[in-house]
Amino acid sequence: MLNRSQIENDQPHIATGSSSSTKRDARRLAAIYRDPQDVRTVIHLARSGIVLTLLLLISIASNFYQYYRRPDRIVVDKTSGRVVEINDRDYGETEAVQLGPEHLTDADKKYIASEFVRSLYQIDPSTRSKDIERALRMMLPDSALKFARYLKQDNILDKQLQESWQGTWTAQDITVDSKDRYTIRVLGRQDIHRLDNGVTLDEPRQLSLSLKLIADPKGRADRNLRSGFLISSFDYKEIQ
Repeated sequence: MLNRSQIENDQPHIATGSSSSTKRDARRLAAIYRDPQDVRTVIHLARSGIVLTLLLLISIASNFYQYYRRPDRIVVDKTSGRVVEINDRDYGETEAVQLGPEHLTDADKKYIASEFVRSLYQIDPSTRSKDIERALRMMLPDSALKFARYLKQDNILDKQLQESWQGTWTAQDITVDSKDRYTIRVLGRQDIHRLDNGVTLDEPRQLSLSLKLIADPKGRADRNLRSGFLISSFDYKEIQ
């Protein structure tokens, strides 16, 4: 039989000291690691928190200011209902701006007349149809219908197209008739360049026009070029 001392001698020897040293070396070699994405997320959250805190403080300060600030002081005249004073600022006894119905002027009459005549007598083949439509819109509906029939019956536009008309218009004088404030007189020069049986012709013409205007019931509108007037009728003659 084996005694106890022999059994202990036969058991493998365990180096306890060596195992403890290995664990300490492993702990010493281990490095602390943090996910970079996690670090960036924490930083962004911190910044957002700071911004939100600042906005909250600004909002609270604004609320306190609105609550405790001095209210506007407005003084109104009971008789006229006009504001006399705001925050100790005197507006005086008369208004700086007066609101009322808009008045049409002679300048508006001259403007609509000049644009109407230019649409008729300044001829560009590429835009001729649009120019005629523009001129018709400036006229009273009945007058525009009669004028359109005249152009069609006499084949004026077709003739200008076939002969390749080109024309420039120069307004020389635009005046309001002293006897009739709704009559505009226009004096101008039209230089026509056209073909006649293959021959190029230059024809200057001196024209005197008389345009009768009427106030547009719709007031200033796109069809009257914001002038407030429409062309009721017009007449012209060539000055030799």
